[in-house]
Amino acid sequence: RLMNLNGLSVASAAEMYSLRPEDIYLVHDDLDKALGKVAIKLGGSARGHNGVRSCISALRSNEMTRLRVGIGRPEGAVTVTSYVLALFSAEEQERLEQVLAQAATFLLEHILRTKVPAGEPGDRG
Repeated sequence: RLMNLNGLSVASAAEMYSLRPEDIYLVHDDLDKALGKVAIKLGGSARGHNGVRSCISALRSNEMTRLRVGIGRPEGAVTVTSYVLALFSAEEQERLEQVLAQAATFLLEHILRTKVPAGEPGDRG
């Protein structure tokens, strides 16, 4: 349930470090993507994600870049809440290390490509 209030912490950190919403990356799970699929999206609605909704509300903006990490949808009679809060299966756990490494690489490449001005440290171009 604390995830539903995470926007307060994000907004507090943004204020402390003088960050604009467009300087912030939200990394969150995505039910609409299969486990292991990642995507970057700029802005948009929360699409039912309470943590994202909290950030949009607290920052009064939806202009954050979002790294969406797929977790898939529950099957059968499992509720979304139960599914999201459940532990990963043994099979999913095996894939998790690779998924997280892929997500981190994807995010770092995006930051370097879009946020580091030419000639700055870390620029390979």
